[in-house]
Amino acid sequence: MKHIILAVLLIALSLLLVSCADTPEGAARAWLNAMMKLDGNKILDLTCAAQVENVQQTGLWASAFSLVPQLFGLNIQSKSDISGLNFVSTSLNGDNATVHVYGDMRVAILAFAQAYPVDESWKMARESGKWKWCGQATP
Repeated sequence: MKHIILAVLLIALSLLLVSCADTPEGAARAWLNAMMKLDGNKILDLTCAAQVENVQQTGLWASAFSLVPQLFGLNIQSKSDISGLNFVSTSLNGDNATVHVYGDMRVAILAFAQAYPVDESWKMARESGKWKWCGQATP
């Protein structure tokens, strides 16, 4: 009986996580998480077709800068915390949405940490049935 309850709970949790990621807000959060982790495959998967080239160019520079410490034999990595950010849909029109992202994002390098205020609106587009980041919304 315990195994059945555990299996049902795991399935329910899986469905909840999938449904959260299939919203404009969930996709925006997942995209930013991928950006903070420099996970190029995930970033590409969560970026709309119109923005792929721009994001790839930005990713190339971010990757190059993150490799500089390694050239000197240093293993310095930054850690980001986006738990202080809010992701709220401000408009939804078919396959297009706008998500307002605001709050504080923290970045730590070694023992130094800094909070950065964020207040942006992002365009999100549903392509092939999946919400994707599609650039900053114009003010």
